[in-house]
Amino acid sequence: MKTGIFYHKRTGEPVQIIARAQTKPTFQEVICYQELTKPYEHFVMEKRQFFSEYVKEFAELPLQEQKQLPKREDLPDKQPRISKGEVASEPEEETEEQAEEQEPEVQDPKVQSLIAFFDADTYREKKKLFEDMKGSLDEHMLNNIAVSLDLSIEDSTRGYSLILSELEIRSRYEDDRRKRN
Repeated sequence: MKTGIFYHKRTGEPVQIIARAQTKPTFQEVICYQELTKPYEHFVMEKRQFFSEYVKEFAELPLQEQKQLPKREDLPDKQPRISKGEVASEPEEETEEQAEEQEPEVQDPKVQSLIAFFDADTYREKKKLFEDMKGSLDEHMLNNIAVSLDLSIEDSTRGYSLILSELEIRSRYEDDRRKRN
């Protein structure tokens, strides 16, 4: 029995053949098939009619009401680089040394303190930086810090104390591991 997915020539709806059979007493060959879209109904159709209405490959379906869209000449091939709402021109090629020397400029002290927190190597450093940020923390910063520690905070009033206690626990664990090694 040859099974597989077939596609309706007009609708493109997929079906699968369940069985090939014969009717009695005329022994007419029929195909038992199931639709592969909801409600997944089963049908029986005469073999010749089935193969006249369904094709094996999706690529064989006739293209109906589809036309090739012409390429617009007024659109560039590449997306423009956008910086602060202005379209920037194509930058000159940089050497690898120049790219390494350039660091992104961050003027916002909140962002700088957040980056310093993320870059800290130990939990003790993270805890110290977190305590220093206490006055400038907002809900967005607390959520970002919590995510970096794999924590979930639901209440921003508890968020600071939850993160602080987690950093305290992790810094103690970190200290204990150093003493053992």
